[in-house]
Order: sequence, then structure tokens, then C-alpha cells
Amino acid sequence: MAFDAQGFIDRFAKAYNDRNPDGMRDLFALSDPRFAVFEDFTAELIDAEAYSAMLEAAFDATGEMTFELLRCDDFGGAAVLHALQRVRFEDAEEGGGEARIRATLWVRTDGDAPRIVSGHFSAVPSEEEGCAMGGCCGSGHPEG
Repeated sequence: MAFDAQGFIDRFAKAYNDRNPDGMRDLFALSDPRFAVFEDFTAELIDAEAYSAMLEAAFDATGEMTFELLRCDDFGGAAVLHALQRVRFEDAEEGGGEARIRATLWVRTDGDAPRIVSGHFSAVPSEEEGCAMGGCCGSGHPEG
């Protein structure tokens, strides 16, 4: 049976939105010795023990997560997903906002259930920040 990449990232978002750290842990291959995640806000590679602890933050999350699948390459036993992760939040004092994150996930698809073995999450600048930083300004073409 083919790997359902969209269904997998939808489960990830649901676990986050349900404030379910254990549900999120079930999506990661925390016992795999190859496990590692890089999130650009920490600027370091995170091991399974530290990442498992970080997933507790889902309890305190205030946003709602969604994913847009950009691409999935299924290699039979492993898949590489590229997705745009969005976390929309409302703040009584500051109003609403959205974090946009590039997510690249290496998912082990053999065995009982798919599990993330390695991931890279990095912030996507807003269109305004992209323009200020010499980005594409949402046009698909470099500024200049």
C-alpha cells in the first residue's frame, strides 16, 4: 500500500491542534538511533530525548496548525515530504498572526505505522520580510 503523505501530515496537525503531546510523539521514531530534528530557532540538532520533551509544549499551544503538502518522494520503506506548515494564532493583545514554516521530513514507512526519523523545520519570511530582505516579494521572482 502506498504511503498517504497528506493523511500523515494531517494526523500531525490534528495531534497539535488537540494539544496531544503523546499523539505527536507517536508520529516520531524517537527510539530510532538515527533520529534528529533541526528547528532553525534553536540553531542546533535536537536528539530524541530533547525533542520528546519539547513536544510537551503542545499543551500550551495557542495556534491552529495546518500543512500544505508540496511534494512527497516515496522510496518504498522511506519517504521524504516537503510541506508548508502554517500555525495561525490569535492574541488578545496583539491580534492574530501566522507562522509559516518549511518542513522537510524523512519518514520511515515500513513497519507498523509511519514515523518521522529526521526533520528540518525553518521559518518562511512573510512577503513583507522577504521584500525587506531582498526576497521574492511573493511574485516568484527575485527582487531587482
